[in-house]
Amino acid sequence: MIDLVYVIVGGFFEPAWVMALDKAGKTSDRAYKAVWYGLCLISMILSLYFLSLGMRTLNIGISYAIWTAVGSVVTLLLSRLFLKESFNILKIVAVMMILIGISGLELAGGM
Repeated sequence: MIDLVYVIVGGFFEPAWVMALDKAGKTSDRAYKAVWYGLCLISMILSLYFLSLGMRTLNIGISYAIWTAVGSVVTLLLSRLFLKESFNILKIVAVMMILIGISGLELAGGM
């Protein structure tokens, strides 16, 4: 069970590095750019580290699917909150399909 938690924690660090990379690319100030790239690198390392911890006992396909699903959902929510990106019914349905698919994999005994 703890390995599943590790994969989910790793999934939360995935949007952190994506958002930091976005910020680094949009700033012209070298000091801020270095800070954002630093945060990006740290988040990447932590994301992959927690994913690798979770993969000790979890199936690789299930681990990766959960990791990317968590990352996708959190990125979508953060982009809505902080970047004011739009939501529409198609995006919500697509995210729900991802979550249903992950749940189906777990119920199918992939763990």
